Amino acid sequence: MMLQVSEAEFDAMMERIAQHKAALAAEMPTEQDAINTIQRAYERLKELGWNDAIYCPKDGSTFDSIEVGSTGIHPTHYMGEWATGSWWVTEAGDLWPARPTLYRVTQAEKDRWAALGRRYRETPTTPPPPDPHVEGEKR
Repeated sequence: MMLQVSEAEFDAMMERIAQHKAALAAEMPTEQDAINTIQRAYERLKELGWNDAIYCPKDGSTFDSIEVGSTGIHPTHYMGEWATGSWWVTEAGDLWPARPTLYRVTQAEKDRWAALGRRYRETPTTPPPPDPHVEGEKR
């Protein structure tokens, strides 16, 4: 699909692009400045509950992920055995290969873990049978 724009609209878009690039150059004039910005963002995201993608669940459950080069948060799962498997993003009923930078567990998964924990705590315990090899324990 081709979008038709007037010359004035095109010039205005190009001006906004130039302004955006100039703002980035002023904010991060060197590679090291850009690296430092990435590091600050990484530290803040960790504070917000994100973790390195290598620590994601590997049981097929869905988790949120973010990836350098994307501004979205994507539903993702890891498929296969670690470390030969791969990450997959679910989008519009399709799967897309991914290389997430960070992940976080979804609220649904946290709720599932909490329910399992409640069920475990509510399950009556049965003491183990006596060990005949331990002195003083009766059969």
